[in-house]
Amino acid sequence: MSSVFGFSTEASAGGGDFTPVLKFDARAGRFFRMDRVDTGNGFATEPVDITPIVKFIADFENVEVGWIVFTPGIAPDFRLVPIGYQLPERPSPNHKNGLRFMLKLSKECGGDKPIREIAGTSRAFLSGIEAVYTQYLAERGKNAGKLPVLTVDKITPVKTGSGAQSSTNYHPQFKISGWAPRGDLVFSGKSVTPSQASQDLASTATAPSTGSTRASAPVAEPAMADDDFG
Repeated sequence: MSSVFGFSTEASAGGGDFTPVLKFDARAGRFFRMDRVDTGNGFATEPVDITPIVKFIADFENVEVGWIVFTPGIAPDFRLVPIGYQLPERPSPNHKNGLRFMLKLSKECGGDKPIREIAGTSRAFLSGIEAVYTQYLAERGKNAGKLPVLTVDKITPVKTGSGAQSSTNYHPQFKISGWAPRGDLVFSGKSVTPSQASQDLASTATAPSTGSTRASAPVAEPAMADDDFG
């Protein structure tokens, strides 16, 4: 069954110029702020567990969906389009359906680089985002000019398969704890050029449904009044 992202989110039985990352580890059920640190012999990635205090403004106006492959030791390969457009062809059997969006962590958990991206392909992560994204679609009309502030209500283990083929992933249940202006959360995308808007998703997506040219990302507004985000 397709979701609002254009693909299924149901559990299956079976030192350069970059955007800092917030990672959700579905096998551990933990959120990690992935920081680049200077070791004196070059830069290394240091995971910082912020699960108990994770809170962020989610740029749901600019969700990207499509295909992603994560390969240890190299940068992820993203083949994405803005949500609402026809998904690109699958580049390889290793690419999985996934999504990406940008966010701004709160002062409590953001470190010195609060603006980050999060991307994932696990069904546990995708279904958690789908649920809160659907809520966002229903409530955004009452919160014009603002983005949802997400916190994690709970993280639930989900077992799939059986016997030797069984595995457990952790499903994050997000909630919208408030709404905040975009502030300095400026969108930086990784989309390929969409060829055609998807008529099936046009009623729920933020991308325009009348052509193949995407609307420009919103211009950054003045700093947010919410003290949680500076």
